[in-house]
Amino acid sequence: MIFGCGIDIEEIERFNKHYFDKGILSNLVYDIFTSKEIENFSVFGKEAFLKGFSFKEAFYKALDNTDVDFKDIEIIFSNDKDFEIFTSNRIKEILMKERITDITASFHISDQYVVFKVLLKKL
Repeated sequence: MIFGCGIDIEEIERFNKHYFDKGILSNLVYDIFTSKEIENFSVFGKEAFLKGFSFKEAFYKALDNTDVDFKDIEIIFSNDKDFEIFTSNRIKEILMKERITDITASFHISDQYVVFKVLLKKL
């Protein structure tokens, strides 16, 4: 059974304009991502930050819970296509309470946009 689904579409040029100031990470990046994510994304470049942000937006739309923040879930890339998702204890409690057993996430990237889809499934 589906608990929730979320989708986020980000324009690459617009994202780069707001999240990178003269080639340096903006302060907003440090509010959204964990240090583990920032370190991981730095290996893969700007595109990883864009995909990470889009994932988080899609996840929160699917979860539809205002008691969590951006750092409660992490996405860590092992290459430009593969990633793992890590949740905080707060998210784990919500998933358990709502009987959510699976987080399915995928993305597509073009020259102009990145699209991330998240599906939360429950028992």
